Amino acid sequence: TGKLIKISELDMGYRESGSTTDLTTDAITFEQAQEMSAFYQNIVKAYFELIPAAQRYGITHWSPLDSPASSSWRAKEPIGLWNLNYNRKPAYAGFADGLSGK
Repeated sequence: TGKLIKISELDMGYRESGSTTDLTTDAITFEQAQEMSAFYQNIVKAYFELIPAAQRYGITHWSPLDSPASSSWRAKEPIGLWNLNYNRKPAYAGFADGLSGK
């Protein structure tokens, strides 16, 4: 169609298979954080592989930080690329690796 394509408000939580609720930030294991990182990498990498350069309008990540308990959006969930102490999470590396084409 030639239209511009944008990924907007990208974020993710973590829900274990068979569960009906997402895990909170304090419940995520390192291995689960690594899975989230790989998923971010795959999403961003796929954007660059599948969308022609002339149609790319960008990727907007919803929140740079994990959601605090007081948030009205996914409270206490690990949605950010940084934690609430502004430390980079594995998700940051996955997102950055996707941007760099790794």
